[in-house]
Amino acid sequence: MGAVRLHPSAALLCAPLLFACGESKPGAQSKSIAAAFETQSDPAESAKKAGEDMRRLKEKVEADRAKAIVADIDKAATVPESLPADIKTACAEMRAAYDAFVGHRLGGDKAEADRWAVMKDVDLDPAQEFCVAQNNLRFAACQTHAFREAAPGIARERAQELIDTCARKTGAPTRAELKEAERAGKTLKPS
Repeated sequence: MGAVRLHPSAALLCAPLLFACGESKPGAQSKSIAAAFETQSDPAESAKKAGEDMRRLKEKVEADRAKAIVADIDKAATVPESLPADIKTACAEMRAAYDAFVGHRLGGDKAEADRWAVMKDVDLDPAQEFCVAQNNLRFAACQTHAFREAAPGIARERAQELIDTCARKTGAPTRAELKEAERAGKTLKPS
């Protein structure tokens, strides 16, 4: 039988295999196993580190989610180009949009929908009164737009943030600013 000829690139690919198959020095394998056990970390320490890594990851995910919601609120709270003719109509539209905003977030929960139907005036009446008191068509239209365009991830508990974002964007005082002024004995004029 003659010599086997390999293509030069095949010879290059097979060369590492030839060297790897050579005999190792006696005890080399046992030394590498011993070294693996020496570098093995304490299981309790590894678990603690993994727990800390998981906690940091959860915090980062939550912070990113919170930033995304704030960005969605800011995006929804914009003043549309066309404004309603009068403040009472504008605030009535805002009230209807607020009601629909909450209705969409009830997710078909009949008990919650029934509760909202009975209790919604507790939230809607003050929001409408505040809207009218500001006498600011841009503020009212912004709120209507915000409630209609709010991303599904914006929970109903964040309705006040939508209102306050519109207030800041249109020069109206936020409820917190009004409460602070009231505490300080000052009165803020509607925008």
